[in-house]
Amino acid sequence: MPPKIRPIPLPTGYLAQGFEQVLDIYTEQFSKGVERGSSFAAYYKGQPVVNLWGGLADEQLHRPWKEETVGFFFSTTKLIASVTVAHLVERDLLRYEDKIAKYWPEFSQNGKDNITLEMLMSYKAGLAAFSENFELKWMRENPKKLSDLLAKQAPLTEPGESVAYSPHIVGLYLSEIVKRVDQKGRSLAEYFKEEIGRPFGIDFYIGLPKHLQYRAARLEPKTVAKEDLMKMMETFKGDISLYRLAFSQPKDFLSTRSMNGPDFMCLPNPSSHGVGSALGVAKLAGILANGGKHEGKTLLLPESIARLQEPMSHGIDLTTGGSNINGRGTWLIPVVEGQKMWCMFGHAGFGDQCGAADPHYKVGWAYTTNYIDQTVAYTNVNKWRALLDVLFQCIHKLEGIDVERRLLFSYTEVEKERRSLTQTSKL
Repeated sequence: MPPKIRPIPLPTGYLAQGFEQVLDIYTEQFSKGVERGSSFAAYYKGQPVVNLWGGLADEQLHRPWKEETVGFFFSTTKLIASVTVAHLVERDLLRYEDKIAKYWPEFSQNGKDNITLEMLMSYKAGLAAFSENFELKWMRENPKKLSDLLAKQAPLTEPGESVAYSPHIVGLYLSEIVKRVDQKGRSLAEYFKEEIGRPFGIDFYIGLPKHLQYRAARLEPKTVAKEDLMKMMETFKGDISLYRLAFSQPKDFLSTRSMNGPDFMCLPNPSSHGVGSALGVAKLAGILANGGKHEGKTLLLPESIARLQEPMSHGIDLTTGGSNINGRGTWLIPVVEGQKMWCMFGHAGFGDQCGAADPHYKVGWAYTTNYIDQTVAYTNVNKWRALLDVLFQCIHKLEGIDVERRLLFSYTEVEKERRSLTQTSKL
């Protein structure tokens, strides 16, 4: 007899009144087979309004996704890292405009003496990768070796001249900088946990401790046909050698499933190793979108949040071939509604993870899935888009707004839209 096909659990969770349509669309995604395991959450004006989860957290064991399940956010972790750095900037321990060598003299080696913190965070420092491969486990086993490698690395492109995204090592640089300015000598992951995560009740960890790993969803990467990969490479607009170098590192992270390993999962890399609930990331983004305060405590001042929304770099990215708009460690997502345009700010993560804040509506949202699709960076076909669309349809209805909402994904689109809005306003 053929094996019995077991149904995938449909989504469930919590919805505030007026947001029921989000569950309808989410359920439809599962029924169509678009979704197999994920969670989506949102905060609105300081309150949780959506917290949904469904499908399988572990396909091999048919373990269902539960409220306590946490997902791997990969580069969405960079949003959390940018908030942590902003927290230190606000306390006058760092300045975005300062040269990194001011805090870390050894960093000035090999042509890096004029690189500033904001150049590093907006991917204009030329530090997309190491010239030689490395192992991420050095964070635990040989931190001095890793620190020395970071300090001596020469820029791979001229600092300040071009945009070159760093998948893995930008977070390693930021953690070294944080250690040198924090009075307790904490890493970025430790500082986040003690100064932001724990005080604000944010269910997110940079490196998931082993005693909590029972909560983690098990990653299931989608198989990509060789022909599809070749098609993506044919239209690649960046520097193919830089792409290959950056994404062939580190040695111990050449498979998506590496993150399922207990020893690897707990490494505190602020570039890639964030693990948490969608509700946790949505809460953090929601606090930022709502002015930085939550339950009488201030996470960041409005002026600090505003600096996370400022565009710092754009254009063709030499590492990814994409054309994102980068802030100070954030990814900016332009929104157009009628004659208005503003930016959500957050960060996408490998395989279709994402989290962002929309300060215009005071909304924070996040999505995480364990069914990894590595093609979304090139296709822009994101499973979270349908959920985000219906979320804001609900908000529009609650606020009595009738307007089309569109997202833009490049500076070229922004410039085109600005010209269109200017022409329309003259009519």
